[in-house]
Amino acid sequence: MTGASSKAMGIGRVSVLVINWNTRELLRPCLSSVLTGSDAELVHEVVVVDNGSTDGSADEVAAQWPGVTLIRNTENLGYTKATNQGLAHCTGEHVLLLNTDAWPTAGALRRMVERMDTEPRCAVVGPRLEYGDGSWQRWTAGAAPDVRSAAAYLLFLDRMPRWSLRSMYLGRDVAEPLQRDWVSSACMLVRGTALATVGGMDETFFCYMDDVDLCQRLSDNGWTVWYDPTARAVHLMGQSTKRQTGVSSPTALRNFNRYFARHNGRRATVMLRALEVAGFGLRAAVYGGRAVLRRDPNTSRTAARHHWRNVTISLEGDL
Repeated sequence: MTGASSKAMGIGRVSVLVINWNTRELLRPCLSSVLTGSDAELVHEVVVVDNGSTDGSADEVAAQWPGVTLIRNTENLGYTKATNQGLAHCTGEHVLLLNTDAWPTAGALRRMVERMDTEPRCAVVGPRLEYGDGSWQRWTAGAAPDVRSAAAYLLFLDRMPRWSLRSMYLGRDVAEPLQRDWVSSACMLVRGTALATVGGMDETFFCYMDDVDLCQRLSDNGWTVWYDPTARAVHLMGQSTKRQTGVSSPTALRNFNRYFARHNGRRATVMLRALEVAGFGLRAAVYGGRAVLRRDPNTSRTAARHHWRNVTISLEGDL
């Protein structure tokens, strides 16, 4: 079949790239979703980079999915470096970056590819990310980090309609596709020719902020980024805690602050730190109050501690 007819029929156009580190139980539904799901005919190849797992997951991939290209690292090289390793083996027209704790639902990959075809300057498409019960994850997409978008999130301004799409994270669950500054790399379709213009992931980020950085560099090169909620993907990230508390890992917050300083300068970074102290401090006080009033005391105490930890992280390092 020629390349032109393959594109017309939508066959085998997407390389799926999965980075694994000790997530054996998650790999099974993740790989099954792209290899045997309703959009499997769109998949040109699947590449798995294993970052030195010790749970037997790499051996299981080799045994259960012999058609998958498996790259074994002897140690955890981090998400961005492993992604660049995998990208070197991807030959599809587009690349689907997919976390092991995420999998596209039926028709999602097809809709993302269709968005690429509809928008010739589209470099990235991200789906609506959902928890296992179908509820929406606001960490799906957002605005580029600056003082305004940080204030919208940290001070709860994104609860107001006029600010809801100007926050670092989406403030409301929209129904129609729209352009955003970034989408999550938990499930992200990237145009191969666009990716070639920026050279892959920035390996100075071991993990976290890789998606924001990649989307920003693509935008700087004249490409667009789309969030398409008509495509849906299940994403189980931190479901037991993050959904309830909204807190991120210390590494994620530190990387965010480093990225922000790189792109916004000293004065804006000072303002960000003040906003973080206020925002996380308010969250810690609210959850602490809930614990005193015995409203989900265990969960509330945990959330209060996490947000107070974020206050201390916000004050770390030189400005």
